[in-house]
Amino acid sequence: MNRTKEGGKIRKIWVAMGTPFQANFFAPLIRSLQNEYDFVVTARDHDRITSILKAKGIDYVMVGSHGGRSLSNKLEVYAKNIQQLLPIIEKEKPDLLLTERWPEAVRVAFGLNIPSWGIFYDEREKHVNQMVFPLTNKVFSPRFYSFQELYQNGVSDPEKVVWFNGFHTCYLKSEHIVGSNPYEAIKVKPPVVFVRPEPEFASFFPSHQPVLENAVGTIMRSGKANVVVLPRSDEQKRVYTRMGATILQDSVTDSPVSHADVTLGSAETMLMEALVLGKPAVSSIYWELSKPVLELHRYVKHSTDPRTISEYVMRYIEDDDERRAYQERSSLVVRSMDDPVQMMISEIRRMDSDTEQESLASRRRSQLEINLDVINAVAARPLRPTHIMKAANVSYNELKKMVETLERRGLINSQTTYDGKFYQATAAGLKLLDDYKGFRDRVFD
Repeated sequence: MNRTKEGGKIRKIWVAMGTPFQANFFAPLIRSLQNEYDFVVTARDHDRITSILKAKGIDYVMVGSHGGRSLSNKLEVYAKNIQQLLPIIEKEKPDLLLTERWPEAVRVAFGLNIPSWGIFYDEREKHVNQMVFPLTNKVFSPRFYSFQELYQNGVSDPEKVVWFNGFHTCYLKSEHIVGSNPYEAIKVKPPVVFVRPEPEFASFFPSHQPVLENAVGTIMRSGKANVVVLPRSDEQKRVYTRMGATILQDSVTDSPVSHADVTLGSAETMLMEALVLGKPAVSSIYWELSKPVLELHRYVKHSTDPRTISEYVMRYIEDDDERRAYQERSSLVVRSMDDPVQMMISEIRRMDSDTEQESLASRRRSQLEINLDVINAVAARPLRPTHIMKAANVSYNELKKMVETLERRGLINSQTTYDGKFYQATAAGLKLLDDYKGFRDRVFD
């Protein structure tokens, strides 16, 4: 990663990774942009993140650690992590920080006047969100959140938000399975049930319940599938080893769910990965559900009863029709979702190109583009006409005619409340936006 972009606003990008998800999420971004920009990658020593980076061939600097569940430890580690990051970033002088929501990295970037971009996808971690998002310059968020929910978590300016359809794991839409089958390497025969246990260090995680262990025990006793577990801790490794499950020791190039027959567990992100990849998944999450998890459970089976969980898994193993129906449905659902990594790449290039900005600003929009801008303005949430005028850059008279036409064609709808009239895009309107975006990507990218 040693090539520097000539000209433009951005020459070096700092990527700060604190979790395995971030290593997987940012890897395709780094791969796509490494010939255009320099990168400095900092990684926190937590939950196999370094082995993932090594498997993906990404150079990194190890900085900081996880504070565990103790609040005093978290506070102490927070201060130490900042002290370790500061001299590295002062020396590297990056022009932009990309992270999920690592507070120490965002705080250092803010202190050194480096713009930072983050990802919002869990309202349960309000204390972390409120440390991070007031300081970030751009926030990528799923559309199933409202701006009010983001505001409660520290996002104060709607102009900061880049909305995307679907889950943060939709970066996998553009990924190709390139690695060898890790289960063959450890001599585990199909069908394989891949298991990822609870996130024990998460702030929202309550006391442990043996829901997943009991379900895994039932599956193993049936003798109809082989269970492979990717533990998060030494204790989880000991528990599942005693049960006779196979432990996945090393990180792999691809997501482990891509080679499994069924994914089972309490790892929210990995279950979302399974949906995006069209792999049958069963959720055993038994704690407070975030909004993304509630959305996920519309598409994947979920239970907190071990017997029911094992029955769901075995149905996917034994019933070809059940498995095929899931794959067809997930494919249709995911097709309409956005790839947030590609959106982030587009934002970086757009921000970095002065000539592109001048060209876009100077050319006249077509009537089609103006109408699409109006639909896009109300895609994420209902807006009053005055707010649509500002977002879509149209006059009141223009907007009045357009909303009448768009509503008549079923692309937006209106609702009159005590607080005024609001407009929002319909499903047909969102599909039109997605179709147009797909057309532009194929023709111009």
